[in-house]
Amino acid sequence: MSETKKYPHKVSFYQRREDTDRLRGAVLATRLEEGHRSMSEFINNAVMAEVERLEAKYNGGQPFPSVDADRGNAGRPL
Repeated sequence: MSETKKYPHKVSFYQRREDTDRLRGAVLATRLEEGHRSMSEFINNAVMAEVERLEAKYNGGQPFPSVDADRGNAGRPL
């Protein structure tokens, strides 16, 4: 019986074009020195660092309750 390969959950978001271009430049220019294997890895690491900061500041260092992606918008528009 063959194992099914699990892929990470895909997430998309909107970003200004100039910010995306800047992000790509930073990741590509530093990937050898910093060890980024992909933009996805870079973005995930950056986002999770911010999540951990928010958890430490507002939730005693504990994870906030999870919100399933199928639930829809998790808050009011910014």
